Amino acid sequence: MSKALNTHFDIESSTESCYLDNGMRLICEYKKSFTTTIGCFIPAGAMYETLEERGSAIFLEHLFFRRTKCNNKEEIECMIEEIGGKVTALAMRDIFLFYGTVLSCKIDKLIQLFANVILNGVICDKDVTQEKIVILEKLSEMESDREKIIMDYLPTIAYQDTALGISVYPATNIVRKFSSKNLIEFRNRLFQTCYMTMVCTGSIYLKELQRIVCKHFGCNIEDYKSSFGVSNKQRFCKDPIEYRFTAAEMRLRDDDNEMGYAAIGFEGSSYREREDCTALTVAKEIVGSWDKSDGGANHNAPFIAHYAYNTDLCYMYKSFFHHWAQSTSIWGCYFVCDYSTLLYMVRALQKEWMKLCTTITQKEVSRAVHQCITKDLLILNDPLNRFFDIVENVYRHGCYEPVEHRVVEYEKVTADKIREVSHKYIYDQSPVVIALGRIEGFPDYTHVKNGLYLLRY
Repeated sequence: MSKALNTHFDIESSTESCYLDNGMRLICEYKKSFTTTIGCFIPAGAMYETLEERGSAIFLEHLFFRRTKCNNKEEIECMIEEIGGKVTALAMRDIFLFYGTVLSCKIDKLIQLFANVILNGVICDKDVTQEKIVILEKLSEMESDREKIIMDYLPTIAYQDTALGISVYPATNIVRKFSSKNLIEFRNRLFQTCYMTMVCTGSIYLKELQRIVCKHFGCNIEDYKSSFGVSNKQRFCKDPIEYRFTAAEMRLRDDDNEMGYAAIGFEGSSYREREDCTALTVAKEIVGSWDKSDGGANHNAPFIAHYAYNTDLCYMYKSFFHHWAQSTSIWGCYFVCDYSTLLYMVRALQKEWMKLCTTITQKEVSRAVHQCITKDLLILNDPLNRFFDIVENVYRHGCYEPVEHRVVEYEKVTADKIREVSHKYIYDQSPVVIALGRIEGFPDYTHVKNGLYLLRY
């Protein structure tokens, strides 16, 4: 075991970072690999849209690699084919990122493409009009994905009337009326090199990456100086106080569907509260997840999974722990049940959550700790997941935390710590509740709230 950990430390020590003259931050992890994943993230998600710019993030996701001043759509597609890689843009509530994976010998050309798109990208009315149809079709397709709908509604209801309550997916009437002028303003305001962080994981050292980026982005000391003295509020037009959590519920009953889909979430810790964040991650693994296609039959370790297999309690359930914007998160569970078993499923969850607060054992905690460590170590084997792991750490935690440090933190978690953190974030707290489908059997909000404390224990 110690030999494996020593090898892991050698891998992690190769991660370096620096700032360029134009304000861009570079984070580079060197490891021997035939492929390299490179991408950039910018605090430019849906929550940074002004009222007039509503919908800009999702439109830019579709149009980011569409056209530049020197190249049309077909020419950019040919460039990507010549590189032999795949590039993607992704818009979320609090962040916008674009990335690509290529052979390590083609890194220079991929960064050149990124620079061309960032520095010379253009938006035209024709492209926006064409993309309206695509986005409307995507919104229509989402209606059949109940999990995606619920997990999108969850932060919208939990952070209603705040910046974080703004979904990436706008209303259809906003899409139809969307103007390219608003998208251009959104891009010009936020997509500047001084706000960007480039992350690279693969066969390239930091000095070589710095040389390539400076060559294509044209670093200039004046640009770097202009980024200082600008507060986050001025940059993104939002105040951190707007991340307020609201305990509320939303129900959309549809009796044409035989099943009920629901999620119950609590306000969790921020990424900066590392001990609490680690303990809640372990608590999530204790509750676990399960669906009818899983193996293990009657030998599932999580109590609810074992109970569901023997009683047809639910079709599936999935614990979650989602972070946003460095300072807030939602911890809870999503589940799908027959309409007649919704009440029993909620009771089972309440019982399991109260167990976390009162009688959880060290054996259960140790099992969950080992699962958390395994999941984090598996990230090292997938360059794309590794890229996302670095992005999430840097953006939401504020700095990169090596995996071996996380392993040490996981091993510190005890049953007493789980009880302490669960009592802080779960016990007698008011959750956010989302329910769709045939939900006449779903208990009312008061019943859900009353099951989160015990008169004695």
